[in-house]
Amino acid sequence: MSTITQKLFNEALKYVNGTTLEDFVIGVGLTAVKLSDGRAGVSYTNKGDTLGRCEEFYKCTGDTGNPQSKVKIGMKTEELLKIGLFSADPLLRSVAYAALNATFSVPEIKKMYKKGDISKFLGVSFEDIVGMIGEITPLINLWKPLVWDILIFDRNRKNEEVFPDWAVVDFLPKCTVVVITGSAVTNGSIDWVLKYVNTERIAIIGPSTPLTPNVFNVKILAGVEVVDPDKLFDLVSKGAGTKKIIAEKAVEKVVLIKE
Repeated sequence: MSTITQKLFNEALKYVNGTTLEDFVIGVGLTAVKLSDGRAGVSYTNKGDTLGRCEEFYKCTGDTGNPQSKVKIGMKTEELLKIGLFSADPLLRSVAYAALNATFSVPEIKKMYKKGDISKFLGVSFEDIVGMIGEITPLINLWKPLVWDILIFDRNRKNEEVFPDWAVVDFLPKCTVVVITGSAVTNGSIDWVLKYVNTERIAIIGPSTPLTPNVFNVKILAGVEVVDPDKLFDLVSKGAGTKKIIAEKAVEKVVLIKE
């Protein structure tokens, strides 16, 4: 059985169009990539899975050697995806998934976009129990008064209201609405999470979300469209997060709905 990563790779091959990697930047919260044909993409930086070393992206070649990375400016996009999407290196995966998102920025997919926030397209009611994979504070604040309960699962839990990710096994099947952050795609946990979903009201959201209609058996994909690659690169290099790149209009929120 193919994993979602394998399906995304196979789908991306339809759109690489012989491009190469023009540039990339790894920020504190986000990673951005530009391809040689002008397309750009952004993804979550998997910093929570790093070991905190000063040169984790550039592997040391000895005490006096010049540390190297598998990512090279000018490399073929296809090669970057082949190496990075399946890598256990969290930062290499971040760059590869930003490149993946750039490959899907093509007219035939973009014409399917709907503009706006996910709350406009995924209605909730007081009868719903919302399962949230990853702590999405704006949605929590918006939906908490509107639903019966919100169960939040996060591997990097910061307070007692957030369940550890292993609690997904017992509690996620009880949820009537499930919202998954796109970082679950980037870190490879998406296949495992979807095994425990027991509803058709599912959305994957956030800037990491690959906007392609042919891979996920999910009703809603809510991500971003890069509208100003240069501004995006500048902001990401200065430590900006999702709120900032949206507020500065470097990207725009868009939604893909599976009919």
